[in-house]
Amino acid sequence: MKQEIAHVMNSQPAYAIDAVLPHAGRMLLLDELLDYGPDFTRTAVTIRKDSVLCDATGVPSWVGLEYMAQTVGVYSGIEDVQRGERPAIGLLLGSRSYRASVPVFAIGARLVITAKLELRDGNSLVVFSCDIEEEGVRRAVGDVKAYRPTDIDALRAGSTID
Repeated sequence: MKQEIAHVMNSQPAYAIDAVLPHAGRMLLLDELLDYGPDFTRTAVTIRKDSVLCDATGVPSWVGLEYMAQTVGVYSGIEDVQRGERPAIGLLLGSRSYRASVPVFAIGARLVITAKLELRDGNSLVVFSCDIEEEGVRRAVGDVKAYRPTDIDALRAGSTID
């Protein structure tokens, strides 16, 4: 269990990243929650030799889309935790655009991922604009569309859900 606590810049409660994201083990790609508010979350990850999908040069930049998706998941997870619930599973529907200015995120790079809420349809469908920065330089931008089903088990079973 990761023990990093958010270095939240506002007066909101601080959370460990694994307390607000329903990922575990190697599938938890983010290291820490930096900040959050009513319409955004900001997280960070440092690329290490043992990072998921890392080779001798680093992590392919297309993995940035998953960093963005997990940052969106943190947003929903904070809402769940604040309601006294466990973070729920969300589904990445896709991205209309994702562009990276580098082919890989190099070993040792500390990436800061920001997700800003652009659209919300009730509690189920969301759209976020996202970016990834390294030392203040934008390395990737994109949007993330995600869906949070009300009953993930029914969805897995192929049932119709609202």
